[in-house]
Amino acid sequence: MPTASAPSFSLVAHIRRLSTAGSVLYIRIDNSDISRLGLRHGEQVKINLGRVHITGIVKTSGGSPWLAPVPGGSNVAMTAALRGAGFEHGMDASATVRSLCSGPEPSSASSFHPALAVPQTTISSQRGLGFRITSNDAVKAVRDYNRGSYRGRMNVDLDREAYNRFRKGLSNELDELANQIAFVGEQYGGAQERFLPHAVRVEAVLIARNLHGVIDQWLKAVTEAKPLIEDVPDEGTLKSLFSPFTATKQWGVWASKTLHFLRPDAFPILDSNAKKPLGLRHLVGSSRDYHQFCFHLRNVLLANSDALAAARAADNLESPTDLKLLDKVLYQLGLRMK
Repeated sequence: MPTASAPSFSLVAHIRRLSTAGSVLYIRIDNSDISRLGLRHGEQVKINLGRVHITGIVKTSGGSPWLAPVPGGSNVAMTAALRGAGFEHGMDASATVRSLCSGPEPSSASSFHPALAVPQTTISSQRGLGFRITSNDAVKAVRDYNRGSYRGRMNVDLDREAYNRFRKGLSNELDELANQIAFVGEQYGGAQERFLPHAVRVEAVLIARNLHGVIDQWLKAVTEAKPLIEDVPDEGTLKSLFSPFTATKQWGVWASKTLHFLRPDAFPILDSNAKKPLGLRHLVGSSRDYHQFCFHLRNVLLANSDALAAARAADNLESPTDLKLLDKVLYQLGLRMK
């Protein structure tokens, strides 16, 4: 005797971009539909848009509820399915939704399984998931950052030099590679000399030697990383990327800043001020801590697209990505906190 499937209910599916300047699409759901239908955060559902079926995970934290990918897929795959069915940013479609919590999704040629869900067991704290930034706060923070200075240099000048130094990747020449690493440690706050038995430059040379021995595979991992808005690097990859930054001690912040200048769309800066407003002061510099930090930053990116759009308009094209914009905002918010 066949098992009865869960009933379907009507709702409106809003097709939107994950970021204003991006091309990746997702499905937003009205709060009223979430409440009316009793949909729960973390519930797996199948949305039938007529021309395509999308399976995903309901996410209700962060303001506007949305459909996250399921394990094994990606937001890029969801985008391909939506565009293949003729859907684009700004479209609102009448749809039906069916809960899949009562059993596994039946196989079907018309079904499409997107996604990249954030494994709930990976994150010990959910504090960053609902963090919201107003447009006014985002604009003020970006303007303050762009007018500010660090160690006697304007922030924007220091940022420009950093991105320019890493524009062509890491140097294969050991001396120049040491110069790149030393810049991050000395000029951009990747390391503090009071924690060292020698100059930061000496530590940079040790890190450069570590990197030089694995540079091809290390850069391959950096290049293949997806933008953070689409996926979070796995712990194994981050462990490998952080490994060369262990010399006299482990330098997680130094590693994250170097990674950011190489891929400002994929790797956030693990900064003490950025951690404060998210309630993540407990995170230190291990690759596991950075993995958790990346999960939080991705959710903040998704939850604050409007604020980041306002910040982008005030930024005068100084930031290469929304991830850098968010770094500026969190940095300034953290400066105001004790």
